[in-house]
Amino acid sequence: MRCYNCHKNFDYEKYYGICPKCGCFNQQETREERHEDLHDRFGDSYDHKEERHQGASDSRMAGVSEEPRRTAGPAGRKRTGSRGKGLLIFSVIIFAAGIAVLGSGIRAGLLAAAGSAAQSDETVPLIAHEAGERFDFQQGSLQVLEAVKLADRETLPGLEEGMQLIAVHVAGESDGEYEDYNRIREPYLETDGIFRYSISAHEFEPYGQILGARPALDGWELTGESSCDGWYGFVTEADAQEIRIWFDEYDWSDWDGGKLLAAHCVDLQIEGPETEAEGGLTDAE
Repeated sequence: MRCYNCHKNFDYEKYYGICPKCGCFNQQETREERHEDLHDRFGDSYDHKEERHQGASDSRMAGVSEEPRRTAGPAGRKRTGSRGKGLLIFSVIIFAAGIAVLGSGIRAGLLAAAGSAAQSDETVPLIAHEAGERFDFQQGSLQVLEAVKLADRETLPGLEEGMQLIAVHVAGESDGEYEDYNRIREPYLETDGIFRYSISAHEFEPYGQILGARPALDGWELTGESSCDGWYGFVTEADAQEIRIWFDEYDWSDWDGGKLLAAHCVDLQIEGPETEAEGGLTDAE
């Protein structure tokens, strides 16, 4: 008997018509009932070949020998290998799709004029530093080491047309006290007079890990910690080769949002992705 539900062949009398595989109850048909059922399913085009094939199949399966089973073995292994190849191809597709989805999350946000000391009308000291120079910053110091290109639209299809993803390497030190509020306000880039936000650490972390194992920095790295060493992500024009990164220095003891003390900037050349990261803080002045 072949189960109507899962098509497993089983002994109708032994299992009282209940399929041992899926539990479906099967009512045994007479030859006339099967004939009528096939006509109902296929109409006048039914030529009795299906009926003869189904009857022959039932007879063969009832007494299948060991030899056909051994013959079927390699075919089964071949199908397993095919599934393995399919899984590999599927994994590659998923990885590529993941890169595309990651790229779609990157935004090239323009910085509002009111949000940066570099564009502000206030009388705020603007202090320039060299790449690699350590400078005083709040209750500690910062050091901007390098800028590296991570990807363009060919690598991350979700990037805007004509844009690239870069990372800026920054190290810092502080007294590690929570009470001093050693917060680093979100840095921003300047290229040809255009100011752009940095990508949040939450958004940049996946890109930094996939494209070079570069840990992302956030604004609280020096709060409760004596040092930090990591990267800020930015999206800028694909043809940009020189950038200027800005850090606004605040007195965070002011509970009204912090008092702006100064704006520090560092000019950098964008290096290729093959460039190795430099070390942390040095004694350079």
